[in-house]
Amino acid sequence: RAANPDRKFLHVPAMTWALGFFMAVVFATACLTGGFGLQSLGSDRVGGKGYFYMLAAVTGYFALTSQPIPLQRAQLYVALFFLSGLTAVVGPLIYYSPALYFLYYWFPPEMALGQVMADYSLVDNAVRISGMSVGALAVNAFLLARYGLTGVFDLAHPWRLALLLGAGFAGTYGGYRSAVLFQVLLVVVLFTVEGLWRTRHLLVALGVALAVGGGLAMFVDKMPRAVQRAVSFLPIKVDPWVKMSAQSSTEWRVEMWRTLLPEVPNYLFKGKGYALDPQELAMVANLVAKGTAADAEVSAAFAGDYHNGPLSVLIPFGVCGAATFLWFLTAGGWVLRQNHRYGDPALRMVNAFLLACYVARVIFFFFIFGALYLDLYYFTGLAGLSVSLNGGVSRPRPELEPTVD
Repeated sequence: RAANPDRKFLHVPAMTWALGFFMAVVFATACLTGGFGLQSLGSDRVGGKGYFYMLAAVTGYFALTSQPIPLQRAQLYVALFFLSGLTAVVGPLIYYSPALYFLYYWFPPEMALGQVMADYSLVDNAVRISGMSVGALAVNAFLLARYGLTGVFDLAHPWRLALLLGAGFAGTYGGYRSAVLFQVLLVVVLFTVEGLWRTRHLLVALGVALAVGGGLAMFVDKMPRAVQRAVSFLPIKVDPWVKMSAQSSTEWRVEMWRTLLPEVPNYLFKGKGYALDPQELAMVANLVAKGTAADAEVSAAFAGDYHNGPLSVLIPFGVCGAATFLWFLTAGGWVLRQNHRYGDPALRMVNAFLLACYVARVIFFFFIFGALYLDLYYFTGLAGLSVSLNGGVSRPRPELEPTVD
């Protein structure tokens, strides 16, 4: 825009206004609660990365909508958008090759944290390759955006279904139940959006589900602990240690939510924000060293790690933040629905997947797991890609008047 005044953003007023008001609430809250907490910029407080992530997510939306994507390049850009998630697998794989450790200058080592912890743990030998969950979702997202469930279930191309199931299984090596749940939820929502429940594909889907479920029931207890943990929410037999670990993880989260709920009214009109006093944070962190579940709950709650979508909005930004965030989600859903209904027929599969992925993310955020500053980029990214692919918001094509001789 600075180099060429004739270049215009793909302006979608519904999105621009919603994002503008939402970020205004975020910045106002930061100013009223001790600043942004960026020690790298001289602040005496910490916690500012949450604000940075949110600003980056909103900036990403406007970057994606800075120009339309030509129709002939749509599939290329969709592939680049989703398959970039495969880079998350690189960090964990480097861990097994010390000669390649220099690559951590470019790939985040945090993805290998689970492997390091398992290697140095005396009781937990469940090697969780965190990046596999992200990489698996990247592959499956591309497959579903490119071919849709209709194309994946096409028995003339069996490699598509095999790749979808193979990537899904590889993702269980991350050990995250939430990752498996999201992929299942995504397939269910896309199945509904494509209307396949009214076709013979319903039988194919049921057959695949029964085959996968039967295979898991017979062999899951012989698989690595990380895989068992990822599917431990299913009514199947898993290692007792895995079951206990998963239940303990759920219980401390529920206990934390029970403790936090009475505190929510205190932040309805003035949110807590993200900035934290480092001395208080260090004091609370010392509680974790004692090794009790309650201490972990207190530490996570103080640091703003609520593991719950609604709480991650209400406590930091109050009712104004919640209202403007819901406004933004509604605007994004409207844009994706319009583009799905009225977009170019050549983009039918992509638009259906973007809508399904957005709806699945919203459901997941509110009812399974969510963290506002970590999840915002999912919503802005999907909406931004849809706007760029469709050149804005698609509208119904006016019917031509019949000509009269």
